[in-house]
Amino acid sequence: MAERPSNLYEAQQQRRMAKKEMIKPLLGDECEIHNYSLQKITVGILGTGDFARSLATRLVCSGYDVIVGSRYPKYNESLFPSAIEVTSQREATNKANIIFVAVHHEHYSTLNKLRDGLMGKILVDVSNNVEVNEREESNAERLASMFPESTVVKGFNVISAWALQSGARDGSKQSRGDKNIWVEEEVWRMEIYLFFGILAIGMLSLLAVTSLPSVANSLNWREFNFIQSRLGFTALVVSTLHVLTFGWRKAFDSTQYKFYLPPTFAITLIVPCIVLPAKAYLFLPCVNRKLKRIRRGWETSHQAKFREPGEASSVAHFSVESTSRV
Repeated sequence: MAERPSNLYEAQQQRRMAKKEMIKPLLGDECEIHNYSLQKITVGILGTGDFARSLATRLVCSGYDVIVGSRYPKYNESLFPSAIEVTSQREATNKANIIFVAVHHEHYSTLNKLRDGLMGKILVDVSNNVEVNEREESNAERLASMFPESTVVKGFNVISAWALQSGARDGSKQSRGDKNIWVEEEVWRMEIYLFFGILAIGMLSLLAVTSLPSVANSLNWREFNFIQSRLGFTALVVSTLHVLTFGWRKAFDSTQYKFYLPPTFAITLIVPCIVLPAKAYLFLPCVNRKLKRIRRGWETSHQAKFREPGEASSVAHFSVESTSRV
């Protein structure tokens, strides 16, 4: 009975100390914040998916050295910034003590060959099951049973790849439904982009073929005029729509204007943006009517002279310049 008050006193002392620690700021006073320097820690990531790329970029921006382990390092190296080292999985596990496991549950078996390099390391499981209660054990429990010599912890499971890229500004607002909408929009954009591209290539190929002398000589004037004029204008419109669907919202993205220069697709739209309004102006009824009369031989300085059947006419009064073809 004599030990109980002592234990009770120690428990009260521990609660007081814990309360003081909770009240204390995490980074101390302002002087400590300015003198704080981030310790260089090499962090390893196994996997090259969306979450692995977002996590690696966020860690590099926070001052950590990041090494990514991939089964195909040369193929996936271009997916990461130049500041991130992409190498084999074995080399990544040998260089880092803290390793994020960013692979799906069905690919855990590929990590068995890395057992020696993972001994004594800290493994952070960032994966989630697709459905609730899909398996009896969680992914972290599965890793712990596979690598008992390692310390397995679970983290970052409620943070999406979008949140890691966008930060606290709007990352928490991103849901799975929003991601599906974004993917569906990209799919529709690519389908429309390819449709206009294939259609434009077909029209331009037809124009090129009819421009050959052997083919042009076999067409009458009406057919040749329709292909070169009407079909040529349609091909220009379709090609412009093809470029517009390719650019989509990139024209309003400031990151696309590197060195204060517009992107290439915006430069290619300069000529169509001049030709199409000018062509639309010629289609106006007041302008198009006069163009048709000019094509048929109408001239403003000469008028056709008509005479009655009984009226005398003389060849001397006849001249080619004073007549018009009708």
